[in-house]
Amino acid sequence: MGCAGVGKGDDRFSDERAIRLFMNTVYHRLPRALAAVLALGAFVIPPPAELSAQGGQPPKLVVAIAIDQLRGDLLERYGPAFTGGFRRLLDDGRYFTQASHAHARTATAPGHATLTTGVYPSRHGVIANSWQQRNGMQWQYMYAVGDADSPIVGFEDEPLLEGRSPRNLLREGLPDWMGAVDESARRVSISRKDRAAIPMGGRNSEDVYWLLPEVAQFITSTHYRDRYPGWLRGFNEEVMPGIFGDQVWESLIPEEFAHFARADSADYEFDGVHTTFPHVSKEENAADTSLVQHYVWGSDRPAADNAVMALAEVALYELELGQRDETDYLALSLSVTDRMGHQHGPFSPEVFSILLNVDRLLGDFFVLLDEEVGEGRWVVGLSADHGVATMPEYARELGNPEAERIQRDSLLQQMNPIITEALQAGGSPLVVSERIAGEIEATGVATRAYTHHSLTRGAPADSFAVLYRNSYFPGRAWDTLSRWEVDLRYGEGDNVGHRTGTNHETAYWYDRWVPMIFMGAGVTPGVSDIPVYTVDFAPTLAGLAFIPFPDDLDGRRLF
Repeated sequence: MGCAGVGKGDDRFSDERAIRLFMNTVYHRLPRALAAVLALGAFVIPPPAELSAQGGQPPKLVVAIAIDQLRGDLLERYGPAFTGGFRRLLDDGRYFTQASHAHARTATAPGHATLTTGVYPSRHGVIANSWQQRNGMQWQYMYAVGDADSPIVGFEDEPLLEGRSPRNLLREGLPDWMGAVDESARRVSISRKDRAAIPMGGRNSEDVYWLLPEVAQFITSTHYRDRYPGWLRGFNEEVMPGIFGDQVWESLIPEEFAHFARADSADYEFDGVHTTFPHVSKEENAADTSLVQHYVWGSDRPAADNAVMALAEVALYELELGQRDETDYLALSLSVTDRMGHQHGPFSPEVFSILLNVDRLLGDFFVLLDEEVGEGRWVVGLSADHGVATMPEYARELGNPEAERIQRDSLLQQMNPIITEALQAGGSPLVVSERIAGEIEATGVATRAYTHHSLTRGAPADSFAVLYRNSYFPGRAWDTLSRWEVDLRYGEGDNVGHRTGTNHETAYWYDRWVPMIFMGAGVTPGVSDIPVYTVDFAPTLAGLAFIPFPDDLDGRRLF
């Protein structure tokens, strides 16, 4: 498998980072009286002196943007080609180049929840996109935003369409803090994905919408409202058919920048056949030419991002966001980088073209904010829910010979006998988990096996253990071995369970590293390479908006 030791991912994880993560984790498990004493001592790392205090008036609109699967190096790699929103953020914003998630299970739902709440998954409870939930002596499947008691508006009688809500999100977030200050503040969250829109909407927003691919319409659940507003119905009926009518996806890459991406063909991407531009719906869906399949195809491609931004524009007008006395909130998550990034990889022409489209969309939207809200009267924060691994085959081309593509079935064949023997030998849950972890490490099935006992008690075994601790929540198991109180770390660069394409969901730097940029009212432009974390995102935006936030966050205000 990949690197046997901690490897490059740990090189990025400096002593200051490890200390801060460890102390944050310990701090929030201490009695409040003792925590207050420690807060006066040398364990608290003060905010960087280079970040000055904010003055002036609060903005009228706070915009939180997440670009799904935007790895930390991609803005720099493709930067010279940007002329729109990314270019403006890089030129006029405060860009933190060394921002990262500080939890091990790097995925969409926990990433968005962390950005919004300012605490780790171990505290907000959304540890993965889905997990096994302990219910007495049984384990039950749980989707991160699933809620049978909150059916989809307009689809209440559809048995195959499960309800959605933030029920599993156990902490309030930035939109909730804003609502607590002013209940008239309008709080809107929009995404292609439900597990992005819902966490970014916090627990109490009213306007939270996501895409139902099969019908190419934005939907919500009864948790938020009983009926759709007229402006959304009109958008679904009149605008969405035009956005999803195009059946051809053409590249936007100018010829002079084509060398920024790798070659536009590889047998380890997508289906191994349809790997080059242009991508045509009727060709890639030849086995199913139905309108439903065409909509699903389009929902994974730039049409979905176009739809999210078009709806954001309508919401801006219809709800007069930032144009009233209150400070409003708008959250946007653009998902196509993730949907196509999984299939084609971060250095593919497909992802490069998607980012050029996002650059254009954001550029147009920022101009609109200047016109409708007013220059200097809005503030935006942009980050990502996670990064992504380079495809193993391409990683080997780049000089990492140990990156492997590992089939999950082969891993299960090696692990199942270990689990069975450990259970048959008997003993307490602690004894069983230690036996499983020890045997897995001894046989080389994984690079490291952490027991939940070791993660939650005593000093962490290594810097990765801190990350795994921050992803641990009692009674919620992110995979089969977690039910036996063991979590695994595979080799750096390894891709587990996918025959083509790539994935994330590890604790390595490439999956945790994301951009973080703030721009607008109260922000001094510049670039900083200090280590910051995604738990800092929400309190920083709150500070820029003069919004008080809880004093027990894992994150800090950077301005």
